[in-house]
Amino acid sequence: MKSITTDNSKIAASNLMVFGLLLQLVLCPSTHAQELKKVRMGYPAFSLTFLTFFVAKDAGIYKKHGLDVDMVQLAGAVQTSALVAGEIDYLTGITSPLVAAARGLPFKGIMVTHEKTLFWIIARPDIRRMEDLIGKTIAVDRLATLQDLVAHDLVKRKGINPDQVTFIQTGSVSNSVQSLSQGSVAAALLSLPHNFVMTQKGYRELASALEFNQRSASGGIATREAKLKQDPAQVKAVIRATFEAMDFNRKEKPWMVNYIQNKWKLTLKVAEESYRTWLNGFTSDGKIPLKDLQEIYDTALASQLIPTAVPVSKVMDYTLLEEVLKERR
Repeated sequence: MKSITTDNSKIAASNLMVFGLLLQLVLCPSTHAQELKKVRMGYPAFSLTFLTFFVAKDAGIYKKHGLDVDMVQLAGAVQTSALVAGEIDYLTGITSPLVAAARGLPFKGIMVTHEKTLFWIIARPDIRRMEDLIGKTIAVDRLATLQDLVAHDLVKRKGINPDQVTFIQTGSVSNSVQSLSQGSVAAALLSLPHNFVMTQKGYRELASALEFNQRSASGGIATREAKLKQDPAQVKAVIRATFEAMDFNRKEKPWMVNYIQNKWKLTLKVAEESYRTWLNGFTSDGKIPLKDLQEIYDTALASQLIPTAVPVSKVMDYTLLEEVLKERR
């Protein structure tokens, strides 16, 4: 009897193990049907601008599409250097690689996840109006970037000559928040959710890019031209997964709010407000109107960030995106 019980226990344990393996195959068929492809994806800041890509990884969407994605934070010129060297496969902050492409580097923007500019000028509590910033400093992540252009543009739209304000770079949005908190700058250009976190603490919102409906390729995907030619299947898998993550973002509000709250350590109120605002900037088809992108380059040229005028067709390639869109119809 004793030996029969032992055998039955072994059989039960074996059956349980088999059931567990079968369950994994059912739930994650693509991850077991093929070996996951290693992919390194760079992002410039711990900001909600890149939330879609964090969700695609943490919700298992990339794995579902056969991708083992490693998210790597890179700032400034390191982004484009890493992409050139092949140390990074894709960049999600596409402004830097697009400007680099304008300077002759072999990069292409292939998808845009956010077409609205999600930046705010947040000032110390004692700064009540934009005019109060004359002769003072505004912190941006880096000079000669999208953030710098937006900061200059917002100041100008509020009736102040940008030359009357000093813009300094801090290296990251976290450093900008710290500089503002310590009072070493009068204001800072902040992204989600940092703008809401600071206003909750009594800091003042002086300007918002949403107020002027500014459009830009603030979030998206860029890669090397060689990647498009040598591994189009992987590129399309990345695009498919990103679209699925965008769909997930829209449909799963409770999950998303909880994720934002935990990942950025926010109050529920700030997480909900951040999520609601963030959804406003989504593209519907992964593209930005080329005329809007052209305006960005024209502004960059006027600010002497790029040496020559650049036709957008030279820096954007929607070919593989269009193929994925046909699959989704």
